[in-house]
Amino acid sequence: MTPDQRARRMVGYLPPVLQTGERVNHLFQTLALELGLMELRLTGLMRSRWYTLAGGFGQEDSLAAKAGTELGRLGSLYGLEPRGGESTDYFRERIATLVELHRTGLSSAPALLRLVSLVYMARQPPTITFEGSAAVGEFVVPRETGEETTIRVTLADNPPIPTATRFRDITAGQRLPTFNKGLEETLPEVSLTASDADISIPVLHHHESGLDVLFLGRVPKGQTLTLRDGRIPQLDGAPVQNTPLLLANPTRFSDKDGLDHRARFNEESARFALFDQSQRLPRLRVGDNHWSYDTLSRAELTSYLQGTPGFEQTLQAALALALVTKSTPRAALEFKWTERTRATFALRIPAHYVPPRLQVPDQEGNVPGLPGLVRELLAALSYGRAAGVRSVIELTLPNLEETVTVSDSPAFMELSASFAEEVQATESVPSLAPTLSLQDQVPEISDSDLQPTFSGFFDHTRFDTSRFQP
Repeated sequence: MTPDQRARRMVGYLPPVLQTGERVNHLFQTLALELGLMELRLTGLMRSRWYTLAGGFGQEDSLAAKAGTELGRLGSLYGLEPRGGESTDYFRERIATLVELHRTGLSSAPALLRLVSLVYMARQPPTITFEGSAAVGEFVVPRETGEETTIRVTLADNPPIPTATRFRDITAGQRLPTFNKGLEETLPEVSLTASDADISIPVLHHHESGLDVLFLGRVPKGQTLTLRDGRIPQLDGAPVQNTPLLLANPTRFSDKDGLDHRARFNEESARFALFDQSQRLPRLRVGDNHWSYDTLSRAELTSYLQGTPGFEQTLQAALALALVTKSTPRAALEFKWTERTRATFALRIPAHYVPPRLQVPDQEGNVPGLPGLVRELLAALSYGRAAGVRSVIELTLPNLEETVTVSDSPAFMELSASFAEEVQATESVPSLAPTLSLQDQVPEISDSDLQPTFSGFFDHTRFDTSRFQP
C-alpha cells in the first residue's frame, strides 16, 4: 500500500464535512508517510534477523566489512565470523548447519565431521559413512583453480598412540616401571644400549609374567640391541643372524600369578615352564609393568640350556661369549609400544590438501598453511566434543592405486595392485611407490620334529599354554 492510498483510506473514515479540509488532508498525508517509513524499517529489521534474507557481503570484501554487514552481525550471535574468500551463500549455510547441530547434538561422530567439513568449506551436507567403528567423511572441497576435488577424512575412536619410556645408567636388578594406559595388552619394542662396556648374554625379566628374555649374544659398547616380537634381533639396525632370542620361564612348574615362582603341583593355575625360541617378547599388561636387567654367567647359562635337545651347538657358542665371573655393566633401556587410550578419538586428515583460503597471507601478512588448518580443526573439535574427551589430529598421505596392463596380442595380462589399506599412525612416513619387503619365513617342519622327545625337562615343550590339572 502506497502512502497516498493509506492517506485516502484514513481520510475516508472522517465525517464528510471534514474530508475536504486542506489541513486535515495534509495531516493525514504526513501520517501516512511516517507509517510507510515505519513499515519499511520494520520489514528491514525482520529481514536482517533471518539468515536467508539478511544483507550479505562480497566474496573479496575485507573481514571488517564482512563482519559489519547484517549477515555478519547475525553470525556473531552464534560465534561465527566470515572468513577470507568466503561467499555470502556459504556463510548462510554455516549458520544453518551450526543451528541444526545444536538441535540434533554435537558430540556424535557425524556431528564432529560436519564441524570439520565447515572448516574445509566443503559442500554441504557432506557424505558420512561408517567403516567398522570409524566414521568416514567424503568432502567435496574447492581448489586454488576454482575446481572441486574430494578428500577423505576419518574419525576413529580409541586410536593407537605411540608411547615410549627411557631409562639411563641402569644397573643389574634395578626395577624399571612402565605403565600401559591403554585398553588392552600390547607388545613392546625393547632397545638396549651398551653405554659403559660390552654386554654379554643380557637378560630382561618381566616381573608381572615371570618371564625372561635372553639374547644369546654380545652387545658391543656404544651399540644398540633392538628386540621386536617375532623379528630377528638387530644391532644398530643390522640383523643379527644365528643368535637366538629366547623367552623362558626358569621354573619347572610355577604359579602364573604368584609373587614367588616356587614349584606348585596342586594349583589350578600351575603351568609348564616356557621355553620359546621364536623371538617372542612378553606382553605389556594393562596398568603397571616392571622390568629388570641383568646378565648371565657361564654357570647360570649352563643351567638354562644344558640338556635341551637340539641346543648343544648354540650352548657352546653362547658359553664362549659368557663371562666366568658375572659382570653386568651399566646400560640404557628404551621401551616403545602402541596403546589404545581411553576417552580419545583421532581425526585423520589428508596432509596434501590445505584450503585455498589458508594459502594466502592473512591480515598480519602470515600464511597460515597446514599449522593454521590444524589450529582451526582443534578449535572445531573442542567446540563439539564432550567434556573430558581428548582429540588428536593425525596426518595421512594418500593411498595410491596402480594398474599395469600388457596388451600384446594374442597374449593379454593385467596386473592390478591396490594400496588402499587402513591408514595407521606411525612414526615413519609410508612410501608412495612400490617397495620391497623382506619377511622372516618359518622353516618347514621335518619328520624329525614330529617325533616325540623325552628329555626329562618340563621347560622344553611346544605346548607353552598347557596347564597342570590336579
